[in-house]
Amino acid sequence: MSDVAFVFSNPGHHLEMMAPVVEELTRRRVRCTMVSLAELRGFKTPRDSGARRAIPLNVRRRKAGPADRGNEPSVWRGSLAQKLVWNLGLGPRLRWMLRRARVIVVPNDAVYPYFELVDQLHQGRARTVLMQEGIRFQPPPSYTGPRYGSAVSAAVCAWGEGSKDFFVAGNVPERRIVVTGAPRLDTLDVAAWRERGAELLRKLGVRARPIAFMSNPIEIQGYGTRDDKLDLFARFLAGAADELRAQGIPILVKNHMHEDPDDYRRVGAASPIPELVTVVGPGPAFAPLAAARAAIVLTSTVGLEALTFGLPLGVLEIPGHDFAFEYVQRGAGVPIRIASVAAGVRQLLEQDAARIAAGNAFVERHLHDRGRARHNVADVIERVLANGAAA
Repeated sequence: MSDVAFVFSNPGHHLEMMAPVVEELTRRRVRCTMVSLAELRGFKTPRDSGARRAIPLNVRRRKAGPADRGNEPSVWRGSLAQKLVWNLGLGPRLRWMLRRARVIVVPNDAVYPYFELVDQLHQGRARTVLMQEGIRFQPPPSYTGPRYGSAVSAAVCAWGEGSKDFFVAGNVPERRIVVTGAPRLDTLDVAAWRERGAELLRKLGVRARPIAFMSNPIEIQGYGTRDDKLDLFARFLAGAADELRAQGIPILVKNHMHEDPDDYRRVGAASPIPELVTVVGPGPAFAPLAAARAAIVLTSTVGLEALTFGLPLGVLEIPGHDFAFEYVQRGAGVPIRIASVAAGVRQLLEQDAARIAAGNAFVERHLHDRGRARHNVADVIERVLANGAAA
């Protein structure tokens, strides 16, 4: 029997944020187990994670073909297929795997299958805790799904005061929100990553410090299609080409796990500066950030990580939408408009004391109590175990 069960589907950042809390709770003699849904997402559960797999085999292909305009195979886009998988197999399997846990910790409560899982657990009167998985912001009008944080009954572990504002604005009762910080960043040693960043550049044959383009699957957040996103990347390269060529600055592209790096390789090869575009293979985002002189994001949590590395941060405009997260609005990020990419890149590379100060304040707003977040989350979970509520 376990006291606490942690459920994750991304063997990268989900596992990285939960494992330190499991370690801390185990030190406190709280019995923990981990359940992996990675194979549902087309990933593999790491052998050394100690997690139990809910699904024995990968059921989704990871790469999207040129004709696939979304990020997911079509069989997974319809709610009917999802309901069948949930009702006929996954739901009963998870109910059995989690039957003895007194508290279940999840990274999301607003997407499949977490929404269904939390609903199932609440019907059985189980207590759940939401560990924030990434930056949160108001979705575009095209998004009609449930709001992140709205389904959790006992506690929401928020990264910082900025996230608390988001949850409160979404009508999550304030008494359920605890600002804990982000456990996966507790032990981030920027200096220790510098050599790994330098080694990455040597391995790739990149001779100058690059700008890191940190992409993410904005199409599954409601921002257009995969092809729209790739066209946006192409327009960025075309607009920045003269400036980058003149200064001899390469672009190092790091993709999200849900993206196909070959898409970006094709766009880079067809751009005006193919010799300056290098796409990084699988691996942690910290190495490219450590190697870079600046970073550019769309709607990614990696922008917050770039600021912790002390990097100048640019945010690429998504046509038809304002900048989703508040990097630009709070002065921590440079707006890079599609109509004036070169000017945005020049501004990004300039030293700006006010922007540096805003970036530092931004990190404080969104990453509470760095170094102690795992302890803070463990405290919340222990209180839920004892009382059924966060406070």
